Amino acid sequence: MKKSFIFTCMLSLLLIPYSYAEDKLFSGGIFLGGRALNLDRQSAKFNEYGGLAPGVFGGGDVAYDSDTYHFTAEGAYLADDDMYLKVKGGKWGAFKYSLFYNEFPHNLSFKDRTIFVNPGSDHLALPGPAATTPRDSTRWPSTSFDYKIRRKDTGGSFDLSAVKPFFFNVEANQLRREGQVPWGAPTATLGFGNTVEVPVAVDNTTTNINVLGGWKNKQFYTALGGGYSRFNNNAEYTRYTDPFATLGSGATATIVGAPDNKSWNLKFTGTAKLPYASTFALTAGFTNNTSTTRILNTIEDGVAPVLPFVRTIGLSRTTFNGDVQYWNIGATLTSNPWKDLTTKIYLKYFDKKNKSDFVTFSVPGSSPVSTEQFDYQKTNVGVEASYRFLKNLKGIVGYDFTDVRRRLREQEGSAQLQIPDTWDHKLLAQLNYNPLDWLGGRLKYQRLYRGSNMNFAFPADPANTDAGTGVPNQNNVLQNNLRRFDATNKVQDMVKFTADIAPLQNLDFALEYAYKFDNYYKDILGLQEAKRNEFILDGAYDLKGIKFFAFFDYDKSSTKQQSRNVSPAAGSNANPGSGVVNTNSYNWAVTLDNSNYAYGIGTSFPIVRNKLTVILQYDFEKNNGTADFTSQFLASARLNQSNIDITPYDDYTRQTISARLRYDAGNNLTFVLGYLYSQFRYNDAQMNGYQYTMPTAGAVNTYLTGAYTDQSYKTNTVYIRTMYRF
Repeated sequence: MKKSFIFTCMLSLLLIPYSYAEDKLFSGGIFLGGRALNLDRQSAKFNEYGGLAPGVFGGGDVAYDSDTYHFTAEGAYLADDDMYLKVKGGKWGAFKYSLFYNEFPHNLSFKDRTIFVNPGSDHLALPGPAATTPRDSTRWPSTSFDYKIRRKDTGGSFDLSAVKPFFFNVEANQLRREGQVPWGAPTATLGFGNTVEVPVAVDNTTTNINVLGGWKNKQFYTALGGGYSRFNNNAEYTRYTDPFATLGSGATATIVGAPDNKSWNLKFTGTAKLPYASTFALTAGFTNNTSTTRILNTIEDGVAPVLPFVRTIGLSRTTFNGDVQYWNIGATLTSNPWKDLTTKIYLKYFDKKNKSDFVTFSVPGSSPVSTEQFDYQKTNVGVEASYRFLKNLKGIVGYDFTDVRRRLREQEGSAQLQIPDTWDHKLLAQLNYNPLDWLGGRLKYQRLYRGSNMNFAFPADPANTDAGTGVPNQNNVLQNNLRRFDATNKVQDMVKFTADIAPLQNLDFALEYAYKFDNYYKDILGLQEAKRNEFILDGAYDLKGIKFFAFFDYDKSSTKQQSRNVSPAAGSNANPGSGVVNTNSYNWAVTLDNSNYAYGIGTSFPIVRNKLTVILQYDFEKNNGTADFTSQFLASARLNQSNIDITPYDDYTRQTISARLRYDAGNNLTFVLGYLYSQFRYNDAQMNGYQYTMPTAGAVNTYLTGAYTDQSYKTNTVYIRTMYRF
């Protein structure tokens, strides 16, 4: 079907210009090619966002341009899974329009396996009783299905400018997503593991429409717009049979996806030119997001071998209505009071209000639990000034202040336990210096200081103890020592240096270095620090039509995190500073180090000037990662601080070799013969030696599907392409 569509499009593009040849207003091109591909194994990584496959491919474009009207149509890779089509045109000074269609896949993993007979369904079933599920994955009912999502996006726009000084614009699109993704789901059986990887269906549609109208002249601009978006999920609930249920095959659990929802918004934008070369801009907006979903009132529960037990949950309501509103307003004044000075002052305010339903859940023998609704307000003010000291020397300084106040809706006016307020002070300094025509550089420094204020759950509420024993609730003790990285005290330093050097007319290269360090200096548990260094060098040289280019990139990052393991048993202690170390209470930490470097080199040179050209390129990238664990307590004498580390951790090597021979045959006809070698090798201790089932104590406690195991690949591709321009 797609191949027939290609030739229909190609023929149309060729016939259009000849039908109007006398006008000489048409231009365009058509390309057609074929490729042969040798892949050593099926790999979703190779075609993660593309559709490269053996066979024919093609595309082209055609344009019409006169003093009154203009029109362009283009399309590419019409036989592949990542094709696109676009048409645009209009009447000069009156209106313009565009229409588009594109589709591309997101391939996650190929040839996966599952214990369920119907992957992709919203009700996954086992072929028989759970107890008969085979341990041998080759005997599973579904041994070759793919994890992938196909996206199809269709839309267009229309702009009206004929009634000046008024203007009008409308845009609309619909995005369809279909496929399935892996989802790790726990089951009712208690204990470590007891997990099944479930192929969850994806079937949703998002429809958007936006309208904008306004008025403008040389001094003023004002626009009022609005939009509406609707999301429909045809696979909101995925039910699956529990493979660990020991009493028959009827036990089911449910994975709940995103509910149907809709959003609408209004926005205003205005600008005005003022004296002293100043411009004032004002923006304001309102967005309302709503959703409705059914609340499940049962949960699978129980302890082996008496499974399953379906527990009914008491609900204050059976339907949840989500309602979140966003208000924002901002103002900016940019001025140029005298020749060498430019200033900017701005103010922004953002307010989120959560008016969703409260739902109370209750289970016999336990205290009721209610959902929590959070609001927050964010205020941001800042000032920036740039001054040109000399013709080739310019300095920029700035200050930015941000205040975020978070609130729990049902606790308005009372202590906001475990809900931090934060404030940021950000300082910016930059120097641009161009001492010579061929030499220029920029040095930028930024410092961020974030403060926070938090009321703790214990001992702020000393009555909150375990079973009236006077012992602090362990969850509260942990929360007192844990701060989320995005809402805690932090100091950040960031430096960036860039240099552009062109000592010769045909030689230029760029140098860049960036450093960033985040210090979470008050965190006892959680993220402690994050550090990153990056160095980039690239250049190009042209010698009488022979071009050389090369680049080098080195990136090193590190993060440190501290945690505490606490089990609810006698002798346990949740306080990380208590000094208590035993099987139920101990601190552990991990440092994630990542080192990545990449380089490439290439050249292009003519064999026959203006006729035959060769282009060669080689690229290489390598990533080395380690997860360095330290623990106060080791459960076995076989363990030590070295063999608990994960190495390699997210290691990979990627390299490509490409060669192209381009022949310009004249009369706007070009031929390209190409070869591409691509190799990717993934190495991670967590994936090496992969097993579909995890046996323990003579049984199986985990069923996996093989998601993400087919990352490595090696491929050779040969292609030929011809392009005709008219």
